[in-house]
Amino acid sequence: MTDSRIVFADCTLRDGEQAPGVFFTLEEKLAIAAMLDAAGVDLIDAGMPSVSKEERAALKALVGQNLRARIAATVRALRSDIDLAIECGVKEVFLFMPVSPQHLQHKFAIDLAAAKVRIEDAVSYAVGKGLQVHFVAEDSVRADPEQLAPVFDRVSELGAVSAIICDTVGVMTPQTMERYVRTLRDHMTRQLTLGIHCHNDYGLGTANTLAAVGAGCTLVTSTVNGLGERAGNAVFEEVVCALDDLYDAELAIDKSMLTALSQAVAHASGMYIVPTKPVVGHNVFRHESGVHVDGMLKDPSTYESICPRALGRTHEYVLGKHSGSGLVEVLLAARGVACSPEQTDRILERIKAVKISTNKAPLRVMAARLDELWSRHLSFSEEDFWAIVYEETSRSRPRGRGILLACGTRQMAVTAEPDAEPTAARPPASRTPATL
Repeated sequence: MTDSRIVFADCTLRDGEQAPGVFFTLEEKLAIAAMLDAAGVDLIDAGMPSVSKEERAALKALVGQNLRARIAATVRALRSDIDLAIECGVKEVFLFMPVSPQHLQHKFAIDLAAAKVRIEDAVSYAVGKGLQVHFVAEDSVRADPEQLAPVFDRVSELGAVSAIICDTVGVMTPQTMERYVRTLRDHMTRQLTLGIHCHNDYGLGTANTLAAVGAGCTLVTSTVNGLGERAGNAVFEEVVCALDDLYDAELAIDKSMLTALSQAVAHASGMYIVPTKPVVGHNVFRHESGVHVDGMLKDPSTYESICPRALGRTHEYVLGKHSGSGLVEVLLAARGVACSPEQTDRILERIKAVKISTNKAPLRVMAARLDELWSRHLSFSEEDFWAIVYEETSRSRPRGRGILLACGTRQMAVTAEPDAEPTAARPPASRTPATL
């Protein structure tokens, strides 16, 4: 484990928002950024200026908040992207370029040598414009670390302040990640801060991030709730607690903010967390099993390794099918109610009978409503897509009499030519998510 303080770069507002169907309003972005700032996050990857004018407006607004946390933008290795970031007022950029054979061959039809030319030009340009540059080597773990080391050395020579290793499709294990980072470091000739960016396709995003830190990475990227593309990213709250509790790393994160942050991001994204979600889930500090409750009442360390107080939470004990007499006795004593062992046993039997007779229909209703919600709000309907196409293609036709067309969730003013069939694209009758 490194002796340096871990720097946290949060990507919730950029990589998190790239989760299919997710978007944040400006107000939500400002609120989440303020909470990240209060939690002690060092750097916020707040968006990609090339996405839209709304994204650029949000970046400008975030810069204008004058937070302690630094606001950065993500840019491709293009001068035009860098210029857009400068217009937004940011002083730092995450400048990314693929480096793996898969990405370079299939996306650009170039090799690493050609990519290096683009990287050098973009890093030089950004540094020359006064920006602090974090070079993000997209899909780095599927590139040869011995070949990547000279690229990292070169961006360091050009003035980049860090280089970030990416497990873009989540294919690493903790063992292969540690070996990769050490090999890369061993073949570098310059001192440069190394960062890590892990995706979670096999559920190893957090574990791989911890392995990379153990091998020498001191800049950690993550997202609140692990929000991100496909299965998401390394989980901010999990990485924080693991580094603090298990690795005794030097952090500057206020863990009491983690639950509120999780809830805010869940509500804004519509990606709600399950009760068993590590660190922040509803059930993390709740106990029902009689054996567990008995141990917890004697010493909480018997069945909890994370201290709930540090997270602003408390232990909770739940009556149910698996309860034992110990919790019943504690509850009775708290109210000064005396019961015989036989009475206590009957009370416990009735508690279990009530629980197992509970109607589970509301749970099925909740599941169905969530499925419907996610289907509707985490998609873009094919009907709406074709409505937009029809509206735009109708603009180019000769103007005739005006009609109002209702299509999908939209109403559009279009023109119709007498005695002629429109040739513009027609929306389909069904309302289904548009997928490829």
